[in-house]
Amino acid sequence: MSDDTQDPNEFEEKPVQTPAEETAPEPSAVHEAVKEALVQRPSVQRINLEPCPCGAVNVNLIVDVGQGTKVGRATCGACGIWGVDFLSPRTNDKELFGKAASKAWNEAPRITATDPA
Repeated sequence: MSDDTQDPNEFEEKPVQTPAEETAPEPSAVHEAVKEALVQRPSVQRINLEPCPCGAVNVNLIVDVGQGTKVGRATCGACGIWGVDFLSPRTNDKELFGKAASKAWNEAPRITATDPA
């Protein structure tokens, strides 16, 4: 008997696909989705902050919130000394922590060098 007369096995030579592979988008569609994701705006918004009493105008806050604590601390990134305490939100959303810290920072009273002591 030659090899040509054998019955083909129905399970041979067929690639097995998982359900994820069957529903996966075409490669060209993936490239378009990546392009759209790169064009979208970042999810974090820049918040304008009041200047620090140390004189730093473009302030970056260092936000420190201990795990499970109700109060966080926002400190000036330039001097590392002046800062404010704020109530930390009951969530893990970093944007909400940033909003709470910046709100406390902007509403804190400041004594400038021209104010009488």
